[in-house]
Amino acid sequence: MTISASTLLLPAPDTTWRVWHPRATSAAASVDSPADAAERGKTLIIGLPVTACRSIGLVLPNADHEVLEQIIMTQLERRGLKARAESPRNFRWHLLTQTAATATVSVDILADPFPEALAVAEAADYTAALRLVGLPPGQLVLLEEHGALVIAAGIQGRLYHSHQFAPATAPAEEIAQEIQLARFALEMDLGAGSLGGVTLAGSSWDENQELALADLTGLPVRRLAQLPPLAEVDGGHWTRLLPASVHASQTARDRRARVTRAALLAGALVLALGFFAFAYLQSLERDAVQLEGELAGTADIADTVRRTAGHWKALAPAIEPKRYPLVLLAEITKLMPPSGIVIRDCDIRSNEIDLRGEARDAQLAFQFVEDLQKHPVLGLYTWSKPQPTVREKTAQFRAQGKMQ
Repeated sequence: MTISASTLLLPAPDTTWRVWHPRATSAAASVDSPADAAERGKTLIIGLPVTACRSIGLVLPNADHEVLEQIIMTQLERRGLKARAESPRNFRWHLLTQTAATATVSVDILADPFPEALAVAEAADYTAALRLVGLPPGQLVLLEEHGALVIAAGIQGRLYHSHQFAPATAPAEEIAQEIQLARFALEMDLGAGSLGGVTLAGSSWDENQELALADLTGLPVRRLAQLPPLAEVDGGHWTRLLPASVHASQTARDRRARVTRAALLAGALVLALGFFAFAYLQSLERDAVQLEGELAGTADIADTVRRTAGHWKALAPAIEPKRYPLVLLAEITKLMPPSGIVIRDCDIRSNEIDLRGEARDAQLAFQFVEDLQKHPVLGLYTWSKPQPTVREKTAQFRAQGKMQ
């Protein structure tokens, strides 16, 4: 993570916060709460005080990162801290040094429950505040965060361990005792003599405290006005460390943004389709007007064609051989069986044929009319059912055919 273009938020000795812009030339501003530091378009990285984010140093057997993380989670559980590896993670570890046999790591783990006053939905990342400053090597660093004393140690200028131990008004004897205990515990991991002095960071320390602590601890003590913020943090492989409430808020915001984008896209698509539909309808209307104009221009010709077709249709019985009465009568005669049917009357008009006859039985009359319907010439007429009447052992029937 390159933080040169980010806004850093660090806890001040009192209850306020320092807003630090690495590229700014002016002094750091002060705000009352983290929410006051959120700026539109700015990447906000919040450095948490020890009360909200503990930093624990561990010297572990060297292994690949996946195995190393499992060892770290086991070590945290032994200290009564519940590490959550699934998203949103509540811890992040940093590899400080590595040899063939050991790996020295520093783990930041969020407090549980996390102080909701520090939950800022606009925050890009959270980390320990001392992770963003340079620590003097080989020194135990004492500083004040929000009215409480914090003791920290670093390796090669990077935070290894920190914890809060007393209020800012604690006497020198209590502070010296904590220095000795912390030095003893940390040197068990880092090696004897690795912490050879004490640095008092901040403007709240005076010369009397410096001399008293040097006398009580037997260690060289010096004062430093301010720990310098780091312009660069090697966080290219950092996983985001966000409190659960912030992670949920950002997830909901991203979901709303996706829904909004989808709705805007759908709206734009509907508008585009509406525009194309309107343009298409306008085109159809223009084509319809053009066709109506062309149709109006051909109305006289069409009327002439219709009249001519009507004349030819009226003349069809006279000029079509298939509709000559004698031809039709001959075709009817061909369909008659050798016996069983007698035609008593045959009336052939221009578009209608009326047959009256007698059949041996009703079935034969039905069959005769059915043959008329199947005939290639006589089938052009629509034939009615014969409806025969049986009298004196014969079936009298009438069949009417009308030109379709």
